[in-house]
Amino acid sequence: MKFSLWSLLLLCICFQTNASPNNTIEMPGHPRLLVLQKDIPGIKERLNHPDFTVLREAYEKQKHFKTNGVSADGEPDEDIRQKAEALAFSYLTDNEKNKQDGLDAIALINTYLPSISKTKGYHQNTSAYEAAFTAALVYDWCYNLMDAATKAILATNMKNVSCLAEYCIFKNTPKQYLSGHYGEYAPTVFLAMGIALYDEDKDIFDFAYKEQLQSFVPSRNPWYASGAHHQGSQYLHVRFGNEVLQAFILDKLGLNPYSKDMGNVAFRDMYDNIPQAKDMDGMPEGDCHNNITMGDNYLEFMPLAASLSKNPFLQSYAKLNLNKLDNLCARAFIFYNPSLPAAPLDSLKLSRYFPSPSGLMIARTKWDLDKKSYSSNAMVVLMNMKEYYAKNHTHLDIGHFGIYYKGHLALDAGIYQGKDADNEWGKLNYVNYYARTVAHNSILILDPNEPTPYEGSNKKAVSRDGGQFSFKNRAWDSTQEMLSAGKSATIMAEDMAEGLAPDYSYLKGDMTRAYNIPPNVAVYPAKADTVRRSFVFLNLKDEKIPGALIVLDKVVSTHASFKKTWLLHSQNEPIIRNGNISFENTNEGRNGKLVDDILLPEINNQSIEKMGGEGKEYWVDGKNWGTVTQEDAGRWRTELSPKVAAASTNFLNVIQVMDANPSPNPLVVTKSLATKGNYVAVTIGNRIVAQQLTLDHHASDIQFTIGDANKEYEVLITDLKAGSWTIISPSGKTSKVVTESTGTVYFKSKGGMFLIKKN
Repeated sequence: MKFSLWSLLLLCICFQTNASPNNTIEMPGHPRLLVLQKDIPGIKERLNHPDFTVLREAYEKQKHFKTNGVSADGEPDEDIRQKAEALAFSYLTDNEKNKQDGLDAIALINTYLPSISKTKGYHQNTSAYEAAFTAALVYDWCYNLMDAATKAILATNMKNVSCLAEYCIFKNTPKQYLSGHYGEYAPTVFLAMGIALYDEDKDIFDFAYKEQLQSFVPSRNPWYASGAHHQGSQYLHVRFGNEVLQAFILDKLGLNPYSKDMGNVAFRDMYDNIPQAKDMDGMPEGDCHNNITMGDNYLEFMPLAASLSKNPFLQSYAKLNLNKLDNLCARAFIFYNPSLPAAPLDSLKLSRYFPSPSGLMIARTKWDLDKKSYSSNAMVVLMNMKEYYAKNHTHLDIGHFGIYYKGHLALDAGIYQGKDADNEWGKLNYVNYYARTVAHNSILILDPNEPTPYEGSNKKAVSRDGGQFSFKNRAWDSTQEMLSAGKSATIMAEDMAEGLAPDYSYLKGDMTRAYNIPPNVAVYPAKADTVRRSFVFLNLKDEKIPGALIVLDKVVSTHASFKKTWLLHSQNEPIIRNGNISFENTNEGRNGKLVDDILLPEINNQSIEKMGGEGKEYWVDGKNWGTVTQEDAGRWRTELSPKVAAASTNFLNVIQVMDANPSPNPLVVTKSLATKGNYVAVTIGNRIVAQQLTLDHHASDIQFTIGDANKEYEVLITDLKAGSWTIISPSGKTSKVVTESTGTVYFKSKGGMFLIKKN
């Protein structure tokens, strides 16, 4: 008996996965990849729907692209791929009228695939996968036009091209199911090939589907409950796009194993978005700064999430970005269903919390997602208290906040990939600056003798920044492995006011564990006893000063001499004056200004230094790690520390934004320390916010005096223990019930003396 090489390889796959030719799934007839026969009349109607006006024009151009089908340089050629896919889609929608398009698609793809020989580099890899995916579509959609010999040729060409990329189903390439490139295009392509070839070759699908059930789904579904992506904001595009496409593919066959919460991850991108198209990204978290989030690539997750979830807000978001899918316009007719109901984004709450295993909150003052310039005065704030550190493309950035207003103001600094040879993943800039806490608006506690963080190569990570530590060097293989290592931070409270435009959005967390070296990494004494941070974002509902962010920290080190530093990153040089930090971002049409009033430490105990400028943009531990090669990547940071060394320190900062030109007068900020209870109260505009200085759960009397007796305020008191409380204020006496998850009360009162008592 003779076996071909492919047969032997596939027998190996069957052996490795316990897949058996007798253990089959009842697969529908062709077409079945992305679309079933019953779907075609509805998809055909979409061709003339007004939502597709722009994509219909792109689709017609792709069908008539002039080519001999051969890659000129051996690299994948997107124009050829798009033409083959467009021709196959033309046949799919009308088998009789467009038969020749189907025949041309088959001939073109079989000419094109053997001409691909170079896939060196990430983008060439992804383009090779796309070529294989299109081949699977041609095979499935044009199945009835091929004889056995033609099918065999196309199957071989498809398999060969899929194996030119980083992962090959016929090779035992090492894989991780939570991290790494394998979580991107490869499993999508393997599923597509397996479905297309199932009648002739069941083993590919058996392998790919088993891998979905046993490996990918258990690592993904726990994260979908949070509505965020474990690899950060940019990887909604690069990785979640493939995850939701895999779910869509399987859902079409009635085999979808993914959580129904999956589509909610698209909200992370919606809230993240900023109202213009020029800056580096939306509100970065993790590896970003490539203009992917704000660019026109990798956007198929939007219509896919809308179609799977049937959520009317996601449908509106998909429609808003539909015209950017011109590189995948044939698929867009399938992914986007214009008949699904849509809801205006203005009827969606402007703040959103993304719970465990994440721990993010994003608050906006306006949507304005259709704005493409700096004319919008929408303020967007990211508050990061993520509970689990997923590694790979995530950063040591717990406690970070980002602020956008007519340009990025409080920055997630650094650059993921630039012209500098050391500005890439795992290289010197990455492991010594970009992925480290020092590059974020968070807290440092510097033990001068602490080991360097286990991040990237140990030989490359040589700087000490005083920041957080990762739980191990190598990225997690699965979510279960990550969960078993435990939390880096714990959400202590979260709350937001009622209404579509909440008056306040509140998040508090304990991130102590992130600052101490895990025992599995190294045996070393803890440097942090307590590290807690609270965010109170106030939507001031004012055109001139739209919002303010109050950041309160409680930092207790195990040794008083360990320097504690509060960080604020900016694009341009800050001005430091009398306990106040301000800076503008007016580069290239931007018009934002940030003003930070430092209320704690007290002004006579404030040490404020600025770091940056040419040659010191990425300065850490006595060295500049790389050079700035991209606009708005951050060139300056302000470091706030107490002058007098002490084990325990509070930082209290009140940040407001406004136009740089013309610039209004900032709102006056005042503070008052409580006479009963360890509280501090702050006024800004018509708001009063009172918080416990230890950021714990308070159960005894609180008394403070603040505000103008002739002015009515919206008053927020946080950190209260659950139960019934009596509030005596200048406006009267009332009772409020405090819940465990929020710890807050909110009410109106004139300024003056406040007494809050636990019942």
